Amino acid sequence: MRKLIVSFTAMLLSASALSFAQLENWSVVSPLKTKTTLSGSFAELRRNHFHGGLDFRTPNGENTPIYAVDKGYVSRITISARSYGKLVYITHPNGYMTLYAHLNGFVPKLDSIVKAKQYAKRSYEIDFTLEENEYPVEKGELFALSGNTGASAGPHLHFEIRTKEEQYMQNPLKLNKDFLFVDDKKPRIFAVKLYGVNGGSINGSKEKRFNSVMVKGKGRKLQAANNIKAWGEIGFGVKANDYMTGTSFTHTPRHLKVYADGNVISDITIDNYKYSDTRALNNFIDYRHQAKTGEFFMRSFKDKNNPLDFYHGTTGLLNINEERDYNLKYEVIDDFGNSDSITFTIKGERHDLLIEAPKSGDKITAGEGYFYDKGDFLFHFPANAIYSDLYTDYKEKSGGRYFSSIYSIGNRETPLHTFCDISIKVKKDSSALDVSKLFIAKLNDNDLIYGSAGGKYTNGYMVGMTNTLGKFAVAEDRTPPVISSVHTKGLRGYPVLVFKIGDGLSGIASYDGYIDNEWVLFEHDAKTHTIRYHIDTKKFEKGKSHSFKLVVKDYCGNTATYSKTIFL
Repeated sequence: MRKLIVSFTAMLLSASALSFAQLENWSVVSPLKTKTTLSGSFAELRRNHFHGGLDFRTPNGENTPIYAVDKGYVSRITISARSYGKLVYITHPNGYMTLYAHLNGFVPKLDSIVKAKQYAKRSYEIDFTLEENEYPVEKGELFALSGNTGASAGPHLHFEIRTKEEQYMQNPLKLNKDFLFVDDKKPRIFAVKLYGVNGGSINGSKEKRFNSVMVKGKGRKLQAANNIKAWGEIGFGVKANDYMTGTSFTHTPRHLKVYADGNVISDITIDNYKYSDTRALNNFIDYRHQAKTGEFFMRSFKDKNNPLDFYHGTTGLLNINEERDYNLKYEVIDDFGNSDSITFTIKGERHDLLIEAPKSGDKITAGEGYFYDKGDFLFHFPANAIYSDLYTDYKEKSGGRYFSSIYSIGNRETPLHTFCDISIKVKKDSSALDVSKLFIAKLNDNDLIYGSAGGKYTNGYMVGMTNTLGKFAVAEDRTPPVISSVHTKGLRGYPVLVFKIGDGLSGIASYDGYIDNEWVLFEHDAKTHTIRYHIDTKKFEKGKSHSFKLVVKDYCGNTATYSKTIFL
């Protein structure tokens, strides 16, 4: 039996609240005409971001027809080898935009516009806007085909709704009266974590995890629930999944509530957030725990510079200041009203507040910018870079084979909300170097390169950007990219040319293919490290041989070239 979606959020006297009401009243059609289920839901917890929409499964794989959910116009198209892949924005008269991602292609009229932009720029990756009169669409109009482009784990349609002006991400299941998804499966709580805040403690520790276990005849309880003792301010976190009828995929419960002695102390409904704030997921979750274990615990409380505004009316903290039993209940609820809850008791037991050891290093105040200057190492924190005050743990040591010292600032378990500028002095004689081959390397605990912060040589420094803390050094990349053909029988008679390309250091910057010295459009799929060109036999005559060349460059200017005669 299909349940109606329950709206949990109290109406707020704000423009955003008014837009939510309008969203629920919006009449649309499904972007797919085939009946389907969801493989991903709104605001699911992903690495470094919330999942911004719904993932409609496409049972027939790629090239399922995609339709505009309402009238409007195609206002923007972006194509990337990563992220959303082939993405179309449609702007609607009511102030919303709908987004359709991981597409495989477009109807001929739209495809000709896209191809013209790509050939004019000589680039597969493009981002351009259109005026209202350039490509209008009607409600239910076919405009694209589903695919698996970009950072997609399998063929599907990723569908989003945003407000046009402020780019607030909206929960598309508010439109389930038109989509008609069905769900009678309950979420499930797997574990609860307690956190001591401002000196609070749990069983003498700053944090403690309690797993959910089955108790015969009594349902699920927290393991060791009879032995939870605490004092001071306590915050809460929950590990929970949601499930949906007709699919084995797991989702995230949308609504989280914590009760103490019957009173709500935490009330969270993840119904909207700004697109620019998606990385704030890292402060919604226990980021340190996730970085170490891969598990997501959703916290009931937030730090002072967390921009998310779906915490409603409470701090999410419980002040245990009496020697008595506190009766707690954690509840998680999905979009369809299905819920799971777990009860437990915390015994208030007087205990000295935990006093942290004095912290060393410069203090960086959340919400304020900070310029960290160590002479040969410069690091700029923008005002919105960190969620809570941070004492920098700075270290410098010999760089060995690197072209600078190895610098350590903070650690990778401290999340950054945005990019920070980083500058490192090149220690080796730059007059003897080809500085175009240098970049800022991100190093792991063993001082090995795992990523790049880019970089441009300026007045003796490499200057780049990073959205992670940790170890950095200036490294050199003189190794050209690698090109390999996937064709085992030579380039003869294939309708599509496919190559694998890769670069282990600074990364792929560009790839250009030529047939008979004419540039041709290769499509790049970063997740499989492949590029492919569908041969245009109207341009290149079949039954004849043609010269082919592929040139791949990395960000340090190293070049790999593949040349061969092909026969069409």
